[in-house]
Amino acid sequence: MFADFLPSLPPSAWTLVLVAAFFTGMSKAGLAGISMLGVTLTALAMDGMASTGVVLPLLIFADLMAVSTFRKDIQWQQIRRLGWPILGGLVLGWLAMMALKENRAWFRPLVGCIVLMMLVLQLLRQRFPRFDQGLPHSVGFAWAAGILTGFTTMVANAAGPVAGIYLLILALPKTQFISTMAWLFLLVNIAKIPFSLHLGLIHGSSLALNLCQVPSVVLGLFAGKYLVSVIPQEVFQRLVLVLAGGSAIWLLLAR
Repeated sequence: MFADFLPSLPPSAWTLVLVAAFFTGMSKAGLAGISMLGVTLTALAMDGMASTGVVLPLLIFADLMAVSTFRKDIQWQQIRRLGWPILGGLVLGWLAMMALKENRAWFRPLVGCIVLMMLVLQLLRQRFPRFDQGLPHSVGFAWAAGILTGFTTMVANAAGPVAGIYLLILALPKTQFISTMAWLFLLVNIAKIPFSLHLGLIHGSSLALNLCQVPSVVLGLFAGKYLVSVIPQEVFQRLVLVLAGGSAIWLLLAR
């Protein structure tokens, strides 16, 4: 029976994973920082690397929902630009997880520091517009952002704020930002499947739990889509930065 495959979780943990799924759906509407709330709540509900295996298939389902909604204004050039750097970051993250197994306490603070550094960079751009005139088109910057995106998504499913700030630095309009993020992470999360299977993070029990989370993801996606549609461009950019900053601080303080 289906119930036999479900993990044994207390009611409080079930509440956390369902709310986490709602935030996951919202994040795919363009509010990248909210994804960190879903990742953190799942980690609170389930110990160790188990939470990583639960989050990935859920992200892929949310990605599929998102790309079916956002089909226009996709910046394929930027996605191709990040392709090889992200793959390199995925391999580095996989090797790190292989080496550390369950001892991953330092990953969260590391990801939090990375996101904060990206936030500082964006704030410097806003305060001193000329200091990074060549940065958005710099090959080195694209490689650094891609490797950080691949590494953080592999070890903590936490690359949304990193990639989000990178696309903000490119000054993409809201519609291009949302569509590009949706397609970028669909491809990235699919690329993570072989690594996650090798690590034993995805199995029958985790997939059964994912099926229970699907309705929450759908609700979150449509709630996020409505919210983004009524938010002006400037407010949208500030909201992404605030959510990313809050998520980074949460990661630094979480134990």
